Amino acid sequence: YYTSIPGSCNFETQDQEWTTVCGLTQDTTDDFDWNISNGAVTGQTVPHTDHTPGKGQSFLYVNSSTQREGNRARIITTKFFPASLGVCRVRFWFWMFASRHTGLLKVYTVEEHGTDILMWSSSRNEENKW
Repeated sequence: YYTSIPGSCNFETQDQEWTTVCGLTQDTTDDFDWNISNGAVTGQTVPHTDHTPGKGQSFLYVNSSTQREGNRARIITTKFFPASLGVCRVRFWFWMFASRHTGLLKVYTVEEHGTDILMWSSSRNEENKW
C-alpha cells in the first residue's frame, strides 16, 4: 500500500536511479556516499533484508564505519511539498544497529526562507530490527 502513495519509494531500482525514481537526492555537501543494498554488502554490518513484505529486498544505506565524528550523510527531497495544517506525514523505516560509529538520525523540514527546522531525531538503535 505505502509504495503506491506519491512520494514513496522502496528502492528496488538499479544503481543510482533511486534519485530519479524516488524523488530524492544526496546532498552534495555531505560526507558519505549513499548506496542501494539488498543485504549482501561484504564487510559491513547491514540488515539481511529490507522492511517490506514480499519481493522487496533493497534499501538505501551509508557505511558509517569509515567516517569520523561530525561527518554528515544527508538526503534531500527533489520536490517541494506544500505546507499543510497538521495533515502532512513522513513515514520511513530505519536500521541503526551494531556500529559504534552510528550517530544521530534527524529529520528536518525547511521553511520558505531556507531555515532547517528539526522535526524528529533518534540515536543508535540497540535492537537488530527496522
